[in-house]
Amino acid sequence: MRKTGLTTEDHTLIAAARETFDRLYVKDKHEVAAALRTRGGKVYTGIHIEASVGFADVCGEVSAICHALAHGERDYEAIVAIWRTEDGGFELPSPCGRCRELISDFGKDTWVIMGTPEHPFKVRISELLPLKND
Repeated sequence: MRKTGLTTEDHTLIAAARETFDRLYVKDKHEVAAALRTRGGKVYTGIHIEASVGFADVCGEVSAICHALAHGERDYEAIVAIWRTEDGGFELPSPCGRCRELISDFGKDTWVIMGTPEHPFKVRISELLPLKND
């Protein structure tokens, strides 16, 4: 996997996800926030929705994609999710399999930002889902 350093715009995207997390976090309900940047530079955020029945959960990345789609945006440059770790820090987690599929559906060259806020990196979604059926 080829890890790439971040741009100023990428750090701004992490900050947007963190702001959404800080504003909307509710333990056991909304524990992951995400931010997505379009190729045109617009940023859309989303929040994880935990349902009482697990299969009805909505990931933060899916919520951000839905937010962008609701505004007619389909061309994505980068996406990041953020959650709080048990020790009170923050992590930029790798997307789950379902999110990887969905992100890839909108462009195999979309950047996914992962790691920690202090040590972030990005990879193309095609590296996280290398043999996708199309």
